[in-house]
Amino acid sequence: MAVKKYGELRASDWRTPAAVYLLEGEEPVLQREWLNQLRRALQIPPGSIDEAVLDARETPVATLMSVVQTIPMESERRLVLLHAVNRYSAAELQRLTHWVEQVPSFACLVLLPSPMEESEGAKAAWGALVKAVEKHGMVIKLTPLTGGALTRKMVEIAQESGKRLRTEDAEYLQTLVDGVAERALAELEKVILFVEPHSEINRLDIDRVVSPSQQAQVFKLVDSVVARDARAAMRQLRLMFQSGARAEETALKTLALIARQYRLLWGVRTLMQYQQPLKQPNRVSPEVAQKLPKDPDVLQTLSRQAFLQDRLAKQAEQLSFAQLCQAFQAIEEADLALKGLRPSVNAAEIMERLIIRLTMDGEPARPSYIQGG
Repeated sequence: MAVKKYGELRASDWRTPAAVYLLEGEEPVLQREWLNQLRRALQIPPGSIDEAVLDARETPVATLMSVVQTIPMESERRLVLLHAVNRYSAAELQRLTHWVEQVPSFACLVLLPSPMEESEGAKAAWGALVKAVEKHGMVIKLTPLTGGALTRKMVEIAQESGKRLRTEDAEYLQTLVDGVAERALAELEKVILFVEPHSEINRLDIDRVVSPSQQAQVFKLVDSVVARDARAAMRQLRLMFQSGARAEETALKTLALIARQYRLLWGVRTLMQYQQPLKQPNRVSPEVAQKLPKDPDVLQTLSRQAFLQDRLAKQAEQLSFAQLCQAFQAIEEADLALKGLRPSVNAAEIMERLIIRLTMDGEPARPSYIQGG
């Protein structure tokens, strides 16, 4: 039949559902949304005995086809979902490819790959399966719900619930959950319930309801550091130590995230120095890309978490390379102290001293810690 992006599907695509579908792309929110639409098109209610959920790691193709060929009891068609289809061996994929064109008219088979790629020996067989589905059914491509697409989705969901959510506040909520669509929408649902009966969602409502991720808390901490606001940074650090975890564990995780943030800032500062397009990471020259830290991947972060582009740029432009070098030196020394290789009092004291040092200027030599160890 065809290959289509999820966003390109029209009402006509649902009038007569295909015999077999293959979903490509890792986006659980859109996958669930698509499956719910398919159930409605097939008129299969939740919990129906005419829906079967299988896993390729536990289900041979012969067993799968036996289930697919079972006559439906309550509905006109039977829905069979097969997870981790790409975990089949090459031989099993070949059997499934042969069966794809024989799915009976009273059934609908949905193939759902796992995040892991198929094994090296099964790549050719996988390619043949995809082509068979394209010919006898439909391949649906799920584009990751990130950046502007996620922002628009959140604003739309709020509108459907009778609430007004400004674009900038939707973007802010994303920063609190590291841009993960599934969590962003779950948190938005809580905010919508919280503001009832009011129709306006503001940033204060979001702060009251949404629990920021540890990475988001570190981002806020670094915001205070680059603004040379030691008191605000210290307050944020102490809030992170109130998580209930052991102080040593909190300190190590927080330090790792601070180091990651500063490596990102070094990369963004480098891109700015060479006048590279932050909002178009795919257009950064290979020569400049080679100068960026390896962990985290700066260009990948700017691409996958586009909502961070402006915030990272704002932080980076406030720091010179000399100040960044000072930060890496301080981070390296805190790391050694937490590991017991330098004299120290306790984990919380080490981190507090780090925050004080990060708010100071200096011009030390560039340490190796920049490359992420």
